[in-house]
Amino acid sequence: MACFLRSTISRRIFLFLGFCLTLSLGGVTPSHGEDHSRKAEYLLKAAFLFNFAKFSEWPAESFPDPQAPFVLCTIGNDPFGPELDHLAGKVVRERHLVINRVHSNGNLIGCHLLYVSPGELVQMRTILRTLQKAPVLTVCDVEGCAEDGLMLNMRMVENRVALDLNFEAVQRTPLKLSSQLIKLTRIVKGQP
Repeated sequence: MACFLRSTISRRIFLFLGFCLTLSLGGVTPSHGEDHSRKAEYLLKAAFLFNFAKFSEWPAESFPDPQAPFVLCTIGNDPFGPELDHLAGKVVRERHLVINRVHSNGNLIGCHLLYVSPGELVQMRTILRTLQKAPVLTVCDVEGCAEDGLMLNMRMVENRVALDLNFEAVQRTPLKLSSQLIKLTRIVKGQP
């Protein structure tokens, strides 16, 4: 039985990583330009955002009704561009995913997953106060942002995404992360 469980978990992790790799390579034409490298990076990170949603659980009261969509928000300058738009309409836990690009002073209520752009990290304390204990999975991609209070950080290490997890920040909310996702992360200590 233990061997079967290990095999199932390994298969799920393999499928998760394979899905990310497939999305990272799909639609990117080979080129030597920095633009294409950045496009490939954010296509890969968009795949990770989608998988964060699939490997996390929100309480039922996070949604106003059974048909309500899953809302993936970005705040500030959006480095994803059309790479993120490809996720719109996909299904996350039986809900259609919608993308909401929020301006700096926009309303974050109603977001289920929030990507905080590098330019918005200066107002991270305000964002965290606004979302205090709310079931919103916060994600960034700047060194040290998980230690500063956001939940997940996507760091680029040798052309791959490495994940930092501020598990304490997640535990202050009703969110539940799958053990498969947690295993792929480096747990970091965050600020109280």
